[in-house]
Amino acid sequence: MYLINWNPGSSRLEANFGGCITEGEASVFLEELQEQLDQVTGQEFSLVLDFATTKRLENGVMDLFCAARKASQVAGASKVVFVAHDEAEAVDLTDSRLQEVLEGREEYVSFKYAS
Repeated sequence: MYLINWNPGSSRLEANFGGCITEGEASVFLEELQEQLDQVTGQEFSLVLDFATTKRLENGVMDLFCAARKASQVAGASKVVFVAHDEAEAVDLTDSRLQEVLEGREEYVSFKYAS
């Protein structure tokens, strides 16, 4: 299950996930995200993708989350923040995208530090 919310006060698009995320559900999310991105294109905004409270991600879901990151950046997102389950996962994600993190375009944090 997921919820997509546009916060006009902070110019932030937030996607929050819970439960077990299937690849099919992530695909539908990506379609809905694209509809939201079409509405904010041309504005300065950021995306927060929070999957810290999910129980499990099926194979292929992280690939779709990466596609969501790319689509957001193409639409003009100034920053994309991933909220991971724990610090170890946030470190792994940071290591895999270190250049983008150093440039300030991406951030990977754990649930503990995001709240």
